[in-house]
Amino acid sequence: MWLPTSRNSVVGVARLLLLVLTATVLLSGCGYTLAGKEKGIFGSSKATVRMGSVENPTMYAWLPPRLRSLMRDEIHKRNLARWVDSSPSDYTMRIVINEFRLRSHMQNTDDVTLIYSASLSFEAIVYSGAKNAVVWRSGKESLSRTYDAKNEQEAGSELALLLVQRVCDRMRHNF
Repeated sequence: MWLPTSRNSVVGVARLLLLVLTATVLLSGCGYTLAGKEKGIFGSSKATVRMGSVENPTMYAWLPPRLRSLMRDEIHKRNLARWVDSSPSDYTMRIVINEFRLRSHMQNTDDVTLIYSASLSFEAIVYSGAKNAVVWRSGKESLSRTYDAKNEQEAGSELALLLVQRVCDRMRHNF
């Protein structure tokens, strides 16, 4: 049921629309864009990137291939660049794992671990394919979480996914 409108409510709606329009014009004039529309570190989504190496000082042999596939999938999902498996490419990425720790905290009566704590720290470095010069560094990114996972690899993979997503978020920030 429609309520009778008064002159004051029509003026209020007009003011609100004018305010929204003004804010939109001001934000677009200062260069503001939605995060999905920002250019990433690779410039164009047509640029190619490949993984050079994953340096792994830990005893977990499954970690480098997992980080490689998570990074590939995340770059593809975000349309940052095209992933290629071999040279030549516009960019080469290297991941240096600083630390990876998994600890079990709670076991049941059969001595099966129920809760794991995991911490991961790594840096992603992107090199220009033509000059082999560093074009971007993520800096040391770290994350720690507690998981009630079935096994340690599942807990570590969940943590690695979160950290890869954080690094890929930073690939779009131009400041």
